[in-house]
Amino acid sequence: MKFPNAYKGVKKIWLAELLMLLVTVLSIVMIIVVGRNSLIVDNEFIAMREGTAGVAAGLGIAAGIIALIAFLLNLFGVIGARKDDDNFKAALFATLIGIITTAVSSIWNTNLRLANWMDTITSICSLFASYFVLTGIASLADKCLDNETKEIALKSRTLLEATFCVSVIVKFIRNIFNIQNGTVLLIMGIGALVMELISFVLYMRALSRGKTMLAR
Repeated sequence: MKFPNAYKGVKKIWLAELLMLLVTVLSIVMIIVVGRNSLIVDNEFIAMREGTAGVAAGLGIAAGIIALIAFLLNLFGVIGARKDDDNFKAALFATLIGIITTAVSSIWNTNLRLANWMDTITSICSLFASYFVLTGIASLADKCLDNETKEIALKSRTLLEATFCVSVIVKFIRNIFNIQNGTVLLIMGIGALVMELISFVLYMRALSRGKTMLAR
C-alpha cells in the first residue's frame, strides 16, 4: 500500500457520502410528506394535517444525526488524506469554510433569507471540496499508473460539478428573487435535492474506485 493515509481518508469520505446519500433521500421524503399532507391556501402552506408534523420532525432529527456523523467522517477523512496529496489540503480549506457558513446559518436560523444564502454558500463549498477530492484521487491514480481510475475520477468530477452547478443555480434563483410561494418552493426544493442525489451517486462511484485502487 503506497498511500495508507489517502486510503484511510478516502475510505472515510466514501462512508460519509454514503450517509449523506441517505440524508438526501430522507430530505426528499420529508419534503414530499409535508407537501402532500399540508393545507394550502392561495399557494401558501398554512398548516400540516394531523400526524404530519411528528413524521416530519422525526425524519428531520434522523437526517440531522446522520448528517453530523457524515460530516465528522468526511472531515477526518480529508484531514488524513491531505498527508499524501496536496489537493486534499484545498478540499480541507473548502470544508472548513462550509463549516463556518453552516454555523452562521444555525445561529441566525430565524432569518430565513440569510439561512438560504448560507445554505447556497455551503453547497458551493461542497462543490469545491468534492472537486479537489476527485482531483486528489486522479493525482494519486497518476502516481499509481492507474489510468482507468484517473479517467473515472476526472470524468466523474466533470459530471458531478455540472449537477452541483444546477443545484446551486436553483438555490440562487430562490434567493435572488426571494421566492416565498409554497408550491414553487416545494418544486424547487425537490429539484435541487434530486440534482444533489445524482451528484452523490457520481461522487461515490469515483470514491469507491479510488478506495479500491489505494487498497492495493
